[in-house]
Amino acid sequence: MSKVFSEFELDQFAVKFHGETSAAYNPMNCVGSMEEALESKTVTKSCRGVVVKTRSRGTGTGTLNISAHVPMDIYNSAYGMELDSLIDGVKAYGRNSVHKPFSAVAHVMDEDGVEKYKAYPNCIMTAGVSRKIENGTEEVAELELEISIMPDDFGNGMYEALADDLDESVKNKWMNAFTPDIVQVATV
Repeated sequence: MSKVFSEFELDQFAVKFHGETSAAYNPMNCVGSMEEALESKTVTKSCRGVVVKTRSRGTGTGTLNISAHVPMDIYNSAYGMELDSLIDGVKAYGRNSVHKPFSAVAHVMDEDGVEKYKAYPNCIMTAGVSRKIENGTEEVAELELEISIMPDDFGNGMYEALADDLDESVKNKWMNAFTPDIVQVATV
């Protein structure tokens, strides 16, 4: 029997910037919403002007749109605001700011508490810094992040698995030390 899983709640989200020496992901757990859109490419074959065959396949690319309260260190790193030319404590955004690529992992549940793990191994912020301050409001606004998903070395932009389908060693690594290698079939 086929399983039905409807993504209902995102309770954990974490990022790790490429090249970081620490194996651990940095938690960013105050996410209000996440919208994922993965892209595909369609190729058609025509015979005498009539489409006789259509094939679609994933490209490994896509976008994530996230509304969240983002820890300052993650925000500053993602947007390349930590410039060596500035004194301690000062951040800047401009021509010298290079957005850093990162990996992201998420833990989501359906309405019955069934768990799913997701990973995006090759991401980068696509929009520039954008924030809104509204005086007198009764709610602190979340930041809107536009993230580009790019394919990894295996051609994949996103990985996902239900917790029940993972062995404990992979499940224990997913949110803290995910790499695409841990989900590949070992070759001899």
